[in-house]
Amino acid sequence: MNKLFGMFSMYKGLLLGLIGIWLFAIVMMAVGAVAYSPVELLTSTLVFIASVVGMSWLGGLLFGVRSHLDSSLITALILALIFTPTAEASGLLALAVVGLVAGASKFVLVYKGRHIFNPAAIAAVLVSFTGLAAASWWVASPIMTPVVAIVAVVSLYQTRRFTFAGAFLAVAAAIILITYTLQYGMGLGDSLWLLLSWPLIFMAGIMLTEPLTLPPRKWQLYTEAVLVGVLFAVSFEIGIFSLNPAMALVLGNIFAFVMARRSGQSLSFASFTKLTPTTYELTFTPSKPALFVPGQFMELQIPHTQADFRGIRRSFSITSVPGAQQVSFGIKFYTPSSTYKNAMKQLTPGAEVAVSQCAGDFVLPNNSQEPLLFVAGGIGITPFISQLRTMMAHGEQRNIVLIYAVASATEIAYREVLEASGIQVVIVTPGTVGALPASWVHIDAARADGAVIGKLSGTVRGRRAYVSGPPLFVRSLRSSLKMYGARKVVTDYFTGY
Repeated sequence: MNKLFGMFSMYKGLLLGLIGIWLFAIVMMAVGAVAYSPVELLTSTLVFIASVVGMSWLGGLLFGVRSHLDSSLITALILALIFTPTAEASGLLALAVVGLVAGASKFVLVYKGRHIFNPAAIAAVLVSFTGLAAASWWVASPIMTPVVAIVAVVSLYQTRRFTFAGAFLAVAAAIILITYTLQYGMGLGDSLWLLLSWPLIFMAGIMLTEPLTLPPRKWQLYTEAVLVGVLFAVSFEIGIFSLNPAMALVLGNIFAFVMARRSGQSLSFASFTKLTPTTYELTFTPSKPALFVPGQFMELQIPHTQADFRGIRRSFSITSVPGAQQVSFGIKFYTPSSTYKNAMKQLTPGAEVAVSQCAGDFVLPNNSQEPLLFVAGGIGITPFISQLRTMMAHGEQRNIVLIYAVASATEIAYREVLEASGIQVVIVTPGTVGALPASWVHIDAARADGAVIGKLSGTVRGRRAYVSGPPLFVRSLRSSLKMYGARKVVTDYFTGY
């Protein structure tokens, strides 16, 4: 499944999902199961596509930035699914205004290179103040729920935001059900059925989880989920102000903006350093000192022609020290590579790369006396390198054991850093590894699995464990580490592209 979804970026995946919802709606309209006609939905959608894409193209020209067709199409389809379809000229004109506002928001309502609001939500809010149009959220109906739920689950799987969306759903659904049953005296069955007429699933899986409008830390994410859930479920109007689903999301976006580190960072490519036959460290010079916590990642944007379905953005763990004059990333190049990785290979000194996000919770505890266990699978070693380099730079000592699983001895990356750190290292790889430092141990095994963890149970027990690597590696070792007594398990994951 990871290989299947790895073929698509989250943006491509969401776009395909929205197209699926739209096509299902056309069929339901054709058979009379949804009140509107296929002609109305088709006409409205074309107006949204023309207005959003057109304004995004114009905004790109005026502001000297690249407009992204996938993002524009996603916004247009979301608008088509939440605004009432129409074929009347006056109604289409109002929808065109909505699309223009949504497209413009990506260039006008920005701070340091990133838009602040979900474009569809802010357009719905701003246009509602004028009285021209208001979002009806018609996609939220029982007949549409199964397809919307499938797309939401796939989207959440790609973004790994199930618990975030779940927190929102739990809070919002609980408030709505309590309101129906206590305030209106409805039975639980009727309340649950009416719950399907709320855009809960569409909001949770498709709009709330937009990466560029989320805060960077886990506690901030859950706070936003609860905040938006409460605001979503409590509806009221005061004059032109209406607390509705779109307004709830916009207020959540404001919270995320306050919490997020909007660096507006750009990086100038400096050099490649070969680490292993398949892995390189890429070094960049930041436009200003890079502020992050060791263990976090940056999302790098590299526009290139004929980009494949995996898109033009990728997230990489930082391997350098916060505030240093250069920022580095350890990157594995596969054969065949994605178009993104191919474009990355062709970077020349001085080439500019935009940072669209800096986030992550894979950070060390404040208590420096707590014993730690690092478990890395292949390129999953990278977040630990930033942490070890930072510790050495600050003269900090921690009790750390690293279990490092690699395909072969030639794939051991950052050996010099690991040796200089003085931590105990357990190399898990098949065959021989040659001479190792005195504090290192070799386990001859094809992979790090439960059996390997069992052999190291004395080392594992009582430590806080950090696991980084491919998704299957992380999931399998998480349960094994808990089984053998790890005090807590913190995870990160890397997908191949």
